[in-house]
Amino acid sequence: MKKHFIHTLIAILIGFTATAQIDRSKIPASGPTPEVNLREAKEFKLKNGLTVLVANDTKFPVVSWSLNLNNPPVFEGDIAGVQSLTGSLLGKETQKSNKDEFAEKVDFLGASINVSPNGGFGYCLAKYQDEVFSLFAEAALQPKFTQEELDFEKEQLIEGLKSGENSAAAIASDVRGAFFYGKNHPSGEIVTEETVKNVTLQDVIDFYNDRFKPSNGYLLFTGDITVKEVKKLLKNYLKDWESGAVIIPEYPSFDDVATTEINFVDVPNAVQTELAVMSVSPMKMTDKDYHAGLVANYILGGAFGSYLNMNLREENGYTYGARSNLGTGRWYNSSFMASTKVRNMVTDSAVVEILKEIKRIKTEPVDAEMLSNAKAKFLGNFILQSEDKTVAARRALSIKTNKLPEDFYKNYIANINAVTVEDVQRIANKYFTDEKARIVLVGKAADILENVEKIEWNGSNLPIKYFDKKANPTEKPEISKPIPEGVTALTVMEDYIEAIGGKSAVDNVNTLMINAEVTIEGAPFKPTAVLKSKSPNKMSMEMSIAGMGTIMKQKFDGNTGYAEQQGMKQPMSEEDITEQSSQKGLFPEAHYSSEEIELVSLGDLDGNDAYKIKVIGTKESFRYYDASTGLLLKEESTEEAQGQSFTSVTIHSDYKEVNGVLIPFSRQITTGPQVIGFNANQVLINSGVTDEDFK
Repeated sequence: MKKHFIHTLIAILIGFTATAQIDRSKIPASGPTPEVNLREAKEFKLKNGLTVLVANDTKFPVVSWSLNLNNPPVFEGDIAGVQSLTGSLLGKETQKSNKDEFAEKVDFLGASINVSPNGGFGYCLAKYQDEVFSLFAEAALQPKFTQEELDFEKEQLIEGLKSGENSAAAIASDVRGAFFYGKNHPSGEIVTEETVKNVTLQDVIDFYNDRFKPSNGYLLFTGDITVKEVKKLLKNYLKDWESGAVIIPEYPSFDDVATTEINFVDVPNAVQTELAVMSVSPMKMTDKDYHAGLVANYILGGAFGSYLNMNLREENGYTYGARSNLGTGRWYNSSFMASTKVRNMVTDSAVVEILKEIKRIKTEPVDAEMLSNAKAKFLGNFILQSEDKTVAARRALSIKTNKLPEDFYKNYIANINAVTVEDVQRIANKYFTDEKARIVLVGKAADILENVEKIEWNGSNLPIKYFDKKANPTEKPEISKPIPEGVTALTVMEDYIEAIGGKSAVDNVNTLMINAEVTIEGAPFKPTAVLKSKSPNKMSMEMSIAGMGTIMKQKFDGNTGYAEQQGMKQPMSEEDITEQSSQKGLFPEAHYSSEEIELVSLGDLDGNDAYKIKVIGTKESFRYYDASTGLLLKEESTEEAQGQSFTSVTIHSDYKEVNGVLIPFSRQITTGPQVIGFNANQVLINSGVTDEDFK
């Protein structure tokens, strides 16, 4: 039943994606090159050093403001997480109001207020500007930090860290910065449960007092408000804000590696490899190379039609998307990074293809037409964004904070259009490297390491350094362990049946009904699902959304079946009918023969020893069983849907007893980039199911 459930969800997700796609087959005709003019902002400075800008716009009766304290990044050390916690506490409780009272005041005025250790913003109807700005000032200058709220926010932060402990994406986000900048750098330190627990209430108070200083900051007002009105607001509500500035610290230096190397982190449950190729970018927005750098990166990996995406996605089908970014730093150097998520089996090939595309843009002049199209697309996005007054205001502020020429954005389009073929190649050779690149791979060693060790580039094998999930050096991961004598695929199946209740209890299960809440990452809805099954092979799945009714069905009555979505009914394919008909019961472990399964290995899975069992069939699939408890932990298979191949992984957890049988109440299904949470709130055995349910 799971397979068809996945198929239908994939179809829905592809449908949502398709409706959001832009027709990239036709390039819009170019018009005359426009000039972007930012709305002129009036500027003045307060006695405490805060610079104020006012950009009047009476098109709509709204006002917004943005406070940027222009603070340098800070290394938090053994209390890493204090900045996040301080930000979570700010804007809630104040010296005048508890958090419920404060939130009610803001909501009543239909406003939005946010405060952080580095600034904040506010938004409201113009007629409420006095009341809302007074609340903003109250939250910013009179916060009340309590132990109760700090304890709550620490629990929330720690819970978030725990949820990412086995996520390859979360781990990759941490270790990339740690490898590149170093763990003693603001951009490289890793927030851990231990450092969060170290944070005290006094640490939060000190952090706020040290960081919330105005003298280097900027306060930008935009909308239906005049300079006179702004000065009145500031006089009434910010008059007691005393001057002060944050000292810019000395940052540790960091450099590219001496020769291209692989930094490898093993995540045994990873279904995809998080791949990044990184090197130092000394570029600043003030550099003459800046605009050519934007265009060169756009061609390499900044757009759908880029070198990287057309190679890895369109030509080879390794990934849903590959991108690159050429960073600019203010306080220290930034990074160039090409990144993607790829199927485990093609990790080594994807590394080589990324390096090839980097070398290609360095050695081969870009096609003149491609350059022209890239500039047109790039500028199209820029001009479209320029119509948003808030973007224009942010650009005005960027000129100040980055010390850019006043005409920086006015000349932006002309500077992009001036980029030549020669400029692209020059920039690529200066800022992109395949010779001193750090290749960060976060993935499942058991599936990818053997081939990764064989990667050759520029005539030699790439050295590999191994690290744990916190970027600490470690030994090469142990791919598999010796299998105890007497253990076979069949004994693993027998242990599973015994673990969930025993053969007699399992054999007594004729029907199964599951009511569940379904969460689909990135989807704007939270469906519920009812799944029913009857031995040996009947199945039904119906998914609903509150207010919309049933949005899809999947049925199989033992002989034939169908899928129905948005009123469209499609018969089940012959292949799916054959596979579903072959099911011998609700628990396949009770029916496998020695010819149908094979014991592959014993290895680590999320810190537990697990047996990997291969299910032999037309499509390769694997099942993983805890060597200690016997329970099924994970299923992994290759699925086909709408002409595309998907690696699908289901994680089983939260086993609960129902009528003497343990059932996993939680399942997390990962298919490509999509993550589907399946959490049961009711499971019935031999109840609630009739033959009518499968028609």
